Amino acid sequence: MAVDTYSDLKTEIANHLDRTDLTSSIDTFIDLAEARHKRDIRIREMITRYAITVDGRYEDLPTGFLEGITFRLLTDPVTRLEFLTLDQMASYRSETSGKPTKYTIGAQFEFDKAPDASYSGEVMYYKAVTAISDSNTTNAILTRAPDAYLYGALLATAPYLMNDERIVTWGQLYKDCVDSLAQARRQEKHMGALVSRPYGAAP
Repeated sequence: MAVDTYSDLKTEIANHLDRTDLTSSIDTFIDLAEARHKRDIRIREMITRYAITVDGRYEDLPTGFLEGITFRLLTDPVTRLEFLTLDQMASYRSETSGKPTKYTIGAQFEFDKAPDASYSGEVMYYKAVTAISDSNTTNAILTRAPDAYLYGALLATAPYLMNDERIVTWGQLYKDCVDSLAQARRQEKHMGALVSRPYGAAP
């Protein structure tokens, strides 16, 4: 059967387990799978643009923030901020004010200097998908990779059922799915990096 809705997924999990006494626990197994997804899965459907105003040393992360991609200040001239690790920021941080050129990510965005004005910015980032439920029956991950949900949830069942021998099986199937999505992500990045060339013979 196709596994493309919340109801379908719960049915398929129950079928794989061949148990009738776990109905009340299946939602928890799905929740645990979704927790894994936040750590493991990045797909293009999760990429989101967020308008931000930078007028302080620290700014809050956008809702559902998982991983940053780019950060630009759009106030002329447009400036793409350089990402630093938290340790690097400790070295580059300046107590002067000016237009930020670098940033890092902790509990908030932090900039290398306090802004000397209010700057309009744009953050591109991976946003967590909305969890599936009776009211939100599908999302981008379930649509593109239903096996990530199925095997992620089944992997969560093994310790609960003290069925340790299944951890390796479900874990490998889940890993295969995540690895496949990661490979697709790398290919998409490569395609995006191709330089367009004019059609026809070179002059």
